[in-house]
Amino acid sequence: MIKEVEVYLTNNYYTLLKISKKYTKDDDWSYELLHEVIIQLYDKKELNIKLDDNSIKYYIIRMLMVNWCYPSSPFYRKYKKQNLTHVQLNEAIHITNDEMDIDNHKLLDIIEDEWTKVDWFNKHIFSKWLVMGSLKKVAVDTTIPINSIKRYVNTTKSLIKHNTFKRFDNE
Repeated sequence: MIKEVEVYLTNNYYTLLKISKKYTKDDDWSYELLHEVIIQLYDKKELNIKLDDNSIKYYIIRMLMVNWCYPSSPFYRKYKKQNLTHVQLNEAIHITNDEMDIDNHKLLDIIEDEWTKVDWFNKHIFSKWLVMGSLKKVAVDTTIPINSIKRYVNTTKSLIKHNTFKRFDNE
């Protein structure tokens, strides 16, 4: 790592952590985001910036922003993408705490468990729908008629939701 960057990181770690928390809206990801940027900085042999504190700070802040916001960033691919699929699955199923008086972690665990029981074809279509965000895009990508895609997605949603409610009725 470049000596000046290392000194800056050592002296300003907590300031950078506050900035990371602002980007993540005080989410649990703030530590991972900052540490991923630090790892990326350690891997760099040289930086094409002036090595004064202001330039280094600006460079690190831009790295935080890029890693947090862009799907092509290393942080997004490593952490956020995997978590996003689980959050989208929960949101797609539309089970709220109003319907069931439970905590979110238990609900996510049950939904993920039910997700593992879905057959490969419906899981593949549903995953494509979560990622692409549109029935039409999935239909074009897979060359399956849009009405069939809609039926597969709705069947998967209702199956997971039904089995989740069923498990809570038994507990």
